[in-house]
Amino acid sequence: MTEQKCLYCQGRLALRRVNRLQPYGNRWILIENLPAWVCTQCGERYYTPQVHDYVVNLLRCNSSPQRTEVVKVYDAIQVTTEIPV
Repeated sequence: MTEQKCLYCQGRLALRRVNRLQPYGNRWILIENLPAWVCTQCGERYYTPQVHDYVVNLLRCNSSPQRTEVVKVYDAIQVTTEIPV
């Protein structure tokens, strides 16, 4: 890949291994060590078509995960600060 620039900030892209939290149906799936081009300035991630196809196939084939983790979930509905629109 030739020197590519981030579409948002024009920063330099570097190939990295990242973790991706992916919603699927009514659950979340964590995919670890996924290759991605990551902007060294703003952190935006770009995935190749092959990586995208891998993620789609992983979600569709319903294979067994490496491990299952329990995640604590908190609800911030009580926070009264207004969120600007």
